[in-house]
Amino acid sequence: MNQLECEVCGVTSEEGIHFVKLRCGKETFGVMSLGEGLCVGEVVLATFKESDVMLALDMKISARNKFSSPILSITHNQILARVVLQFQSYQITSLISYEAVRELGLQEGQECIWFVKSNEILLQEKE
Repeated sequence: MNQLECEVCGVTSEEGIHFVKLRCGKETFGVMSLGEGLCVGEVVLATFKESDVMLALDMKISARNKFSSPILSITHNQILARVVLQFQSYQITSLISYEAVRELGLQEGQECIWFVKSNEILLQEKE
C-alpha cells in the first residue's frame, strides 16, 4: 500500500458524498469520500493500492485497455459527474469528479479517450 501524509485544503459535500482536496507538498490530490468530519487544515494519511497507480509517458499510458468513444451525456451535481459513452452497441458509464469534467472541458458529442485497468475487470459466465 502507498501512504502519503497530506493536509486537507478543501471539502465539498453533497448527499453524503464528499470531494476532499488534499495537499502533499506542492501537489494536490482529489479524493471521493463517504467519511464524515474532515476539516480544512487537518492532517490525514492518504492510502491507495499499488495496483491503482497508472503510469504514462507523453501520450502512452500503462492501462492496457484504451478506447475512444463519443460522449452521449453528462449529468452532475457539485461533486460527481456521470459521463455516458457510446462504445459499439453498448453504453459505458464513467463516474468521475465534476471538477475533472470542468478541467477537461468535457462536452456531449465530444470524442474522448477512456481506460479500464486490466486488473479491475471482473469476468463471469454468460447464462
